[in-house]
Amino acid sequence: MDVLSDILASLRLTGGVVIDASARGDWCMLSQFTEEDCAPFFPVPGHIIGYHYVRSGKLTARLEGHPPVEVPAGHVVMLPRNDPHLLYSREGLEPADIGDKIEILPSGLQRVTVSGDGEATEMFCGYLGVSTSHHPLLDSLPPILVLDVHESQETWLETSLRFMSQQEPSADLVARLAELFFAEAIRTYIAALPAGQGGWLRGLTDPAVSRALSIIHSRYAEDLDVEELAREAGVSRTVLGERFVELIGEPPMRYCAGWRMRIASIMLREGKDSTANIAYSVGFNSEAAFNRAFKREFGEPPATWRKRVEAEERAAVEAAAGKPLPPQQVRYCEASDGTRLAYSIVGEGRPLVKTANWLNHLVFDFESPIWKPWLREISAHFAFLRYDERGNGLSDWDTPQMSLDAFVDDLACVVDDAGFDRFDLFGISQGAPVSIAYAVRYPNRVRRLVLLGGYACGWRARADNEEISRREAMVTLTELGWGNDNPAYRQIFTNLYVPGAKPGQVHWYNELQRRSTSPENAAKLMRVLSALDVRDLLPQVRVPTLVLHARNDQAVPFTQGELLARDIPGAQFVPLDSANHILLGDEPAFRRFIHEMRGFLDD
Repeated sequence: MDVLSDILASLRLTGGVVIDASARGDWCMLSQFTEEDCAPFFPVPGHIIGYHYVRSGKLTARLEGHPPVEVPAGHVVMLPRNDPHLLYSREGLEPADIGDKIEILPSGLQRVTVSGDGEATEMFCGYLGVSTSHHPLLDSLPPILVLDVHESQETWLETSLRFMSQQEPSADLVARLAELFFAEAIRTYIAALPAGQGGWLRGLTDPAVSRALSIIHSRYAEDLDVEELAREAGVSRTVLGERFVELIGEPPMRYCAGWRMRIASIMLREGKDSTANIAYSVGFNSEAAFNRAFKREFGEPPATWRKRVEAEERAAVEAAAGKPLPPQQVRYCEASDGTRLAYSIVGEGRPLVKTANWLNHLVFDFESPIWKPWLREISAHFAFLRYDERGNGLSDWDTPQMSLDAFVDDLACVVDDAGFDRFDLFGISQGAPVSIAYAVRYPNRVRRLVLLGGYACGWRARADNEEISRREAMVTLTELGWGNDNPAYRQIFTNLYVPGAKPGQVHWYNELQRRSTSPENAAKLMRVLSALDVRDLLPQVRVPTLVLHARNDQAVPFTQGELLARDIPGAQFVPLDSANHILLGDEPAFRRFIHEMRGFLDD
């Protein structure tokens, strides 16, 4: 059934949030994964498939309108339509409110514990995200599937599940295994279909139809015809047509045309190719012919469809973003050496101070497509204080000195002027060493410390000669081309800090650099920051600390985040799946960061 692998690939499955649940005694839970569950970890998918793997004990699962199913240890129950359902130890119990029982483990798993007497039922609960809610596979499945893992011929899967039940695996591992659960559940379900039952899934068990489906799904860019499909399937054209209509419900070439349009719609939604290139990619030599075929399938031309879908997605993002940002008022104070510093406070709640980093501009950041999602998320829950570092933004560009001591003094002066006696401190990039130095110098002022993409020592203090030479070359380029109207020089830094940025974000970040500081100050800042080294201060940090770092960060190596978490006593470490040094608001890593930071600061 190789065709099943092709079809599963077309679903674009992604693993999602994982809950480690344990329940004893009499218990009942109402379960359904929502957009709020997805958002901290992944963009909200088009469709959600829920699952529960019972590691020990047993439970009963019930959907409204369907008989209850027993789920003993070693079984996975799948909910292909993510219908709301009950999980319970016995009938007749009221569902418990478990929202306040969730805790976040260091591994990234979430845990729910229901206390009571008797044998414990332990399970992993989670979801799979699917790119689309309209797919023949999903449409053909029953609302609930139960798979006996112990009877699976895939012994490696059972071994993996045993590892999951005996260790504390990462959320990523559980999510990847969930994809395997789903594939195995589908194979088991198809194998158990009663003889003579028709339908799309039964077509996967017919050798000729299965072979034709495999060709259609994997070779949609080719100019296929029914004669070629029949020849490769080993039957006559008539036999293939009859079997295809009987099992799939439509002739082979009509199904092929629909599949090509489904692939084309995915490509259009992703927005990476022109309509002409997409037409060629799905087997059309003429863009006009593709436009006509697409309109027959979806009711509108591809360009119109793409604009409508993009508008709907933008509207969904804007609706999820909530109300506009509250107004900000820029204030000024003086550092001890007379440097004027600009700062602002946005939002209400417990104070959260962001240490200045390369580069900031209080006013320009407020309208930026990169920083705006940060401001919206954080100001919704905190009184969020930001300030521009000396030498850039709205703070004085002509400053007597730039040094670690000066940066720490700037932070101290700003929080004093704002009247913050005790606060949470947040450091990004070089904001991390400044935050660490401040927390060691003023331990009673900092309640909790969050470090993202940070380091303990700059590149001059940690890198080899080759890396230092490369960075020095960038400093020289900064001095020569930073202030030019041509953004080519600044683009180098944009690619380094936000390699995943979209064109609008790239343009804004290029412009931010030009507006934020002079070429001389940019080069001076780079040299000063390269020499920062607070490694000897790490063991002296006494405040609870959360360290997060993108795995593929190109500006600050991932190992620097690991070093911070290793040497700061009791620090928690959360790796993020991203290559962006500055996380983008529409990437899963940003949602994960916000979720982790809020959970840590609310603890």
